[in-house]
Amino acid sequence: MPFDNPASSRARRQLRFGKAAQQQATQGAPARAHPKVNGSAEQRHAQWLARAGEAERAGDAVEAETCRQYAEHWFRVAHGRNEP
Repeated sequence: MPFDNPASSRARRQLRFGKAAQQQATQGAPARAHPKVNGSAEQRHAQWLARAGEAERAGDAVEAETCRQYAEHWFRVAHGRNEP
């Protein structure tokens, strides 16, 4: 019966709110979490293209496409054409 020992089920519950929950969420962050890229729009475009090339060489096609999409965004920002 699931309600025999409520203390043990309480111990298994995951935190949902507050600072402890945020820390728990960041500890289990996925490997694809992108670190912040600094610089001008042109530099960001070049950095995302470089990351796409690295992901392609590593065999991660999904990550490479994600990086190319970020690069395209920064290309549009650099050239003043940021409409979708």
